[in-house]
Amino acid sequence: KAPNDNQGVNMVKLGSTLELLSDTTTMLGLDPETLNFKEEIQGMKMTNQSNPFGDVCSQGSAHPYTMEDGSYLSLREANKLTGAGKERMALYRVHPESHSVMDTLAYFDVPRASYSHSFGITRGRAGGDLAVVLAQPVFTNIAKLMSKATMQAGFETPEGVGTVIHVVPLDGGEPVAVETRPFFFTHFSNTWSSGPKKVSFDVAIASYLFMGYFDMGIQMNKTRRDNWYAEHNNSYSTTVRFEVDLETKQVTEKELLPKGEACQSEIWCNLDLYKIHPDDEGKDYCGFWAWHTFANSTAFSSWAVSRVDLCAPGGARVVAMWKQENVYPSEPTFVPEPGSKDRTAGVVMFKVFDGNKNESRIVVTNATTLETISEGVLPIHIPFTVHGRWYDDATSVVV
Repeated sequence: KAPNDNQGVNMVKLGSTLELLSDTTTMLGLDPETLNFKEEIQGMKMTNQSNPFGDVCSQGSAHPYTMEDGSYLSLREANKLTGAGKERMALYRVHPESHSVMDTLAYFDVPRASYSHSFGITRGRAGGDLAVVLAQPVFTNIAKLMSKATMQAGFETPEGVGTVIHVVPLDGGEPVAVETRPFFFTHFSNTWSSGPKKVSFDVAIASYLFMGYFDMGIQMNKTRRDNWYAEHNNSYSTTVRFEVDLETKQVTEKELLPKGEACQSEIWCNLDLYKIHPDDEGKDYCGFWAWHTFANSTAFSSWAVSRVDLCAPGGARVVAMWKQENVYPSEPTFVPEPGSKDRTAGVVMFKVFDGNKNESRIVVTNATTLETISEGVLPIHIPFTVHGRWYDDATSVVV
């Protein structure tokens, strides 16, 4: 039995253990064969944190990257308990042989550390790889967080504060910080070097913090959930490409799917929970799979899994979609075809809840066309799940 059940946002394989993660630095380790609880690693007690005096390591990213040596690279935020002083955001690694040790690679100090659910990294960049950290105007009040015991209660979103793009060399070099207009974000699709002194990234952004939308009072009321985005300054999940010039500190941005017809949606291209080919991670790329809401409808609950071709003639667009009436898919997981050079060859898997049959299923589709190959009914009902991973070795699991 695990000490708590609040770590089910994502998972990462670390040595012989599956570590469950959330937006904290705490990990819950499971046996990959039995899924029995093995260990709890509390972030505040991990060694080698390198925090400013008086800071507490309170939060972290739920989206680490697995590195070549089997370690994982993640982001953490250290906040002041009381009083003035700098706070810190840091990139660190955890190695398979030492789960309780933070190996800090790089950090930057800020007046207040931002809540950052995900971040981006380049792979194979000449001159050394970079991390991109978006410091959105969402800050943690430690006193409220500890007294209310929910992350949302501990968040503060002051008006008039911009989002800062931090580009951080993973070798510990000097970070570059560029302030932009205020926006909120959820997930990166990909990050890459777009020139000798440039870095680009695709990310889902919005004009309003997404957590407010998932209030049960909104979700249980069709009118409120369908109209919430429009009533909050069109705060749909919008896929935007940013490019940062590291010398001039100029930022350009481009909405990748600006028209509804480009993604077969009547009002907005509301995409999130991206998956890409693993060989594309950290490099320029031509597409992704994503969870798609408002698909062919003005209703939020019209859900689909879609494949987007970013290099299509005439611009990015949805080129394949899996959708069934009153059936609700979760995040897609892409498994590439071994040995194929086609970045869309393989299968895409996802869990669905079928409202017609009142059952949950695993669906396996052709990754290129998203046509169903096979599906299996699960023995229990599973509500909407967010993230999952595929491991293709002797202890493979899909969660």
